[in-house]
Amino acid sequence: GQDVIYAVMPYNAYSTSCEAQTTGPNNDPADAEVNTLTHEIEEANTDPDLNAWYDRRGYENADKCAWTFGTTHTAPNGALYNVTFGGHNWLIQRQWKNSGRGSCALS
Repeated sequence: GQDVIYAVMPYNAYSTSCEAQTTGPNNDPADAEVNTLTHEIEEANTDPDLNAWYDRRGYENADKCAWTFGTTHTAPNGALYNVTFGGHNWLIQRQWKNSGRGSCALS
C-alpha cells in the first residue's frame, strides 16, 4: 500500500550520450554515474508520483538545467569538476531553483 520511489540507473561510463566528459576527475566510472544520479534523485524528491509541475516544454525541474554545470575547475588529470566532497572532485549538473525569477543553481 505504500509508494516505492526508484530510478533505473544505466551504467553511464563509456557512453557518450550519458557522460559530460570522457575522463572524469577521479578517473573512475562512478564519475559519470554521480552526475546523472543527482539528476534523478532531484526529480524523485520533487516529483515522486510523476504528477508534479512541468514547464511548458514538459521538463521537470532537473531537466531544466540538464547538462549545465556553472563554474568549473580543472582537475590534475585535465577533467572538469565543480564540487568537492568526500575528498573527491565531481562534475555535477545544476538543478532548477524556482525562487525569484528561477535559475539553475548548485548548492
